[in-house]
Amino acid sequence: MNLFSILLLLALIFLFRFSIFFIGAIKEWKVNKKYIAKNQKYKGFVSVIIAAKDEEKNIENAILSIAKSNYPRENYEIIVINDRSSDSTQKILDNLLKTVTNLKVLHLTNNNPDTNLKGKAGAIDAGISIAKGDIILMTDADCIVHPNWIDSVSSIFNNHKVGIVLSFTLMKTKRLFDKVQALEWLYLHTMASGGIGVNMPVGCYGNNLAVSKEVYQKVGGYRFIKFSVTEDFALLRAIHKAGYTAVYNSNTNSSVTTLPVDTFSDYVSQHRRWAIGGLALGWIAVLFVISTISIWLGFTLSLAYNIPLVAIAFIVLRNIADFTIVFPSLINFRQGKLILISPIALLFFMLFELVLPFLIFNKKVVWKGQTFSLKK
Repeated sequence: MNLFSILLLLALIFLFRFSIFFIGAIKEWKVNKKYIAKNQKYKGFVSVIIAAKDEEKNIENAILSIAKSNYPRENYEIIVINDRSSDSTQKILDNLLKTVTNLKVLHLTNNNPDTNLKGKAGAIDAGISIAKGDIILMTDADCIVHPNWIDSVSSIFNNHKVGIVLSFTLMKTKRLFDKVQALEWLYLHTMASGGIGVNMPVGCYGNNLAVSKEVYQKVGGYRFIKFSVTEDFALLRAIHKAGYTAVYNSNTNSSVTTLPVDTFSDYVSQHRRWAIGGLALGWIAVLFVISTISIWLGFTLSLAYNIPLVAIAFIVLRNIADFTIVFPSLINFRQGKLILISPIALLFFMLFELVLPFLIFNKKVVWKGQTFSLKK
């Protein structure tokens, strides 16, 4: 096989990955249009769950945004699980109980002895155990929900085949680094929706996730799902494996807005946790890595054989493909301001990918002051 054939093969390997996720995303967009067109309001009771640990700066705003939802207050409850906070979170929650009439607060004081219920998974499971709703919506303490969030997400469960609904997260931005993260979240959400579109779950985000309580119980809940530092993705995989329908909801009314991480060190820690959780993908993760390496191998070979224009073409190919993936989401969620920084951001993501493999050798994860060891 000559050099040209090798370079062409490497380009085709990446284009194959791009095609799968692009086609999948289009299919999932079409599914969403059907649900939006039906526009049938969910008439049952809904429980909104937030697991909070040391969230004194954010928790009040999160709760108040949910309390302002355009959904009948008598038809939903807000359950906050205070997961052993050491700051003023408990005091803030106790004060909010006086004014938010549909708020419930559960204070956890001890570690759960169940191995599968460590960390956030245990807090969420505790909240679901006291939830009255047939539908469980989950978000995080640093998120602000859209006023129509409950209504928009819950309506999808009128289709009783649906077991889990995943929705997009936007980001509050000030700095350039914030905007880079905002673009990345939209890109990763769109890739994840593409995975759902081809019946191949590859990711989701627990700060905007909803599940049928009946389905959660049928798969055994987190008590019977092997512990993962990405508990949201573990839940998605369990529900998908059980044969229930997963929907990646791209309705703008279903979005929540989160905060970016403050420092590059926090960014690295966040992505390390995601990468370790992603190892559960098995052979899919291997194929994803191979398709990523194909671009860099093509770039390196082109430079080694003194073909700089072809080397540049590999980088341009990757950037055009990634931009093509994320562009519909940028428009749909009115995030056009991020287009200007996309060339820099997409190149940054490419370079950061080279670092990720070296971050997963150490299986200890520190998150929210807790250390989780994933060694067998």
